[in-house]
Amino acid sequence: METPDLNISYTDALAELEGILEGLRGDHCDVDTLASRTRRAAVLLAYCRSKLTRTEEELAKVLEELEN
Repeated sequence: METPDLNISYTDALAELEGILEGLRGDHCDVDTLASRTRRAAVLLAYCRSKLTRTEEELAKVLEELEN
C-alpha cells in the first residue's frame, strides 16, 4: 500500500484511528460503512507508521551527529 501524504498531524490521525476502532467494536457497527471505515483505517495506519519511521530515522541522524 502506498503511504499517503495526509494534511493532518500524527496525533489527529491516531485519534481518528482510535475513533474508527471504537466504532467497529461497538454494538452498532454499520455494515454499510464497514468497508470504507476499514479502508480509511488502513490509510491512517500506513500514514502513522511512515511518520514514526521518518521520525526514528531523523532522531538516529541527530544522535549520530552528536556523537561525532
